Amino acid sequence: MRAGSLALHKRFRSQGQRLREGVIRWITRRHRDDGSEATLGRDRIYILPTRAGYTLLAILGVMLLGAINYSNNMAFLLTFLLVGIGHNAIWYTHRNLLGLKVSALPTTPVFANQILSVSLRLEDTRGRDREALHLSIGEYTSEPVAVPGRGQQVTSLSLPAPGRGVYRLPRQHLGTQYPLGILNAWSWLGLTSEILVYPQPVDPGAAHTGLGDEAGPQRRQEASTPDHIRPYRPGDPPGRILWKALARTGKLHIRETVAGGRDTLWIDWSSMPASDTETRLSMLCHQILAAEAEGRAWGLRLPDQILPPGQGPAQRERGLRALAEFRFEPIPLPIPETPRRTKE
Repeated sequence: MRAGSLALHKRFRSQGQRLREGVIRWITRRHRDDGSEATLGRDRIYILPTRAGYTLLAILGVMLLGAINYSNNMAFLLTFLLVGIGHNAIWYTHRNLLGLKVSALPTTPVFANQILSVSLRLEDTRGRDREALHLSIGEYTSEPVAVPGRGQQVTSLSLPAPGRGVYRLPRQHLGTQYPLGILNAWSWLGLTSEILVYPQPVDPGAAHTGLGDEAGPQRRQEASTPDHIRPYRPGDPPGRILWKALARTGKLHIRETVAGGRDTLWIDWSSMPASDTETRLSMLCHQILAAEAEGRAWGLRLPDQILPPGQGPAQRERGLRALAEFRFEPIPLPIPETPRRTKE
């Protein structure tokens, strides 16, 4: 029974989410894509009472009825005073967003299943302080930030990264309940920012033979035998492994073309001991990181792309980007349902 109730709850939750998304798309249909920055005008700021605001409205309604019933001037005075304060709060809450300039900052690439940080820069253009601003994406909400008059502030939100690929920043929600918390003003933003998620590194040696970890201590043995044979190092292509020697000794060894030297390493798609695409990309990712850690020059061969040999941070970024973009069309970043409150 509990399982059935849970399934029913999830179904209603999913239907409610789809209905909400449809309503938001209908409301924001006149808003064009913002690009890298946007300035909030009156036409894109929405405001409604919060739960506390609706409670206050109910209390004011009861107070007004009581004042009318007893013809009590002090009750009328108190009721209309509170109504005036609430009316001014509408103006202050709306003004807290009006004229705010919002810009999307570059998102630092991460590996699959890590946490990525989405950052927006908030800038005041009208010479007044902005208080208690919240950035939300889906059900994930940042801590409140304040922007000084004629100043700027960066607000960040941590999201779980999905599998590898190239993603677009999903719709953002910037809101405030300042100053009294009885009203919620917000604006939907369509700022664009590329999000790169690299494959999760997987050691091809360990995945294929189970001996990849044993090769670690042997990396210090720099001398080669006269036949240019040396112990296996993480990042070496499986195509150079001496499989016959592995069968005899149970240890991984690599044949080098130059004795004691470090020739250019070609990281080849076809040499990966895996059949599915994602595992191969993860193995290629591990080899790129290992080659960079050893300071080796390397090149990358993919079925539809060849990256010339090189080394350094720029080469590493080009290689990892090629893996992230491999046969993947950019899509909006998927947001899990589970909320998580984050700090800057």
